[in-house]
Amino acid sequence: MNSILLVEHLTKKFTVVVGRRGLSGAICNLFNPTKREIIAVNNISFFVQEGEILGFLGPNGAGKSTTIKMLTGILTPTSGTAMVSGLVPYQRPRENARNIGVVFGQRSRLWWNLPVQDSFEYTKALYQISDEVFQENLCYFTANFGVDEILTKPVRTLSLGQKMRAEIAMAMLHNPRILYLDEPTIGLDVVGKNELHKLIRQINVDRDVTILLVTHDVLDIERLCNRVMIIDKGSLIWHGGIEDLKRAKGVEKHYHVVYETPCAPIEASFLKAIQTDGQRHHYICTEDVPLDKILPQIMSVGRVIDFTVTDPPLDQVMRRIYTE
Repeated sequence: MNSILLVEHLTKKFTVVVGRRGLSGAICNLFNPTKREIIAVNNISFFVQEGEILGFLGPNGAGKSTTIKMLTGILTPTSGTAMVSGLVPYQRPRENARNIGVVFGQRSRLWWNLPVQDSFEYTKALYQISDEVFQENLCYFTANFGVDEILTKPVRTLSLGQKMRAEIAMAMLHNPRILYLDEPTIGLDVVGKNELHKLIRQINVDRDVTILLVTHDVLDIERLCNRVMIIDKGSLIWHGGIEDLKRAKGVEKHYHVVYETPCAPIEASFLKAIQTDGQRHHYICTEDVPLDKILPQIMSVGRVIDFTVTDPPLDQVMRRIYTE
């Protein structure tokens, strides 16, 4: 499978003026400003395969938005290179714009007081979409996203879930090869998130669109992505599979045991009891203890009828990474 997006040693630095207090400080800043350099993105390299949904995680201020702006052609990197569908986005921004779609969960591109149809027509004119392609895409999103129910409604009257469906449909009208989704499920309830997850997966499969998913929501990552990259303080600290991430960053192992009859808790210094209610027991091992040492402890208190070992939940792994 080919890489549709390739980033190598991408770096972005900003020069900012250091603020000084008071009127005298403001005058000094005006005539003799003190400047310092901020590294927003620091020498990151990654790839996205064609047709993939890649998760992009990181705390606030980590450099995610700056990276996306360089990939969309809004910003030019200080050093390093980025190739998006064979183009250098900041060198050929207009051509790059035809290959990408962008959805910001916190910043709508829909016209607030106008019907959704007007925003779609504006996009049609902006990208010079032919009548045939426009109608074909409108039919697709009517059948799969239910946009026919909201086309004539002013955007301000839509629910958050309806607005997000309209945003994604509008971003896909010109048939982009890559879709950047920035916090698409923010503010949605569980039902709304489940519905949007299905729709994102569907357009990924039906339209063969590559998706870079920027999110803080671990559920988005677990439901949609096979690989994830994590950025912190401008540096890429992880790039790989989700299960590999759990194994590498999640120290503890979870042991779930079901006994034939109720039995006493296991007494072992390396096992922390989470649940020891009757037949069902749940332990966490926070040390690097081999399974052949744990199994005898588990089997010593009763006859085992079911036994599973799991890695820690992804949200626990992410909390550990962010607080290290």
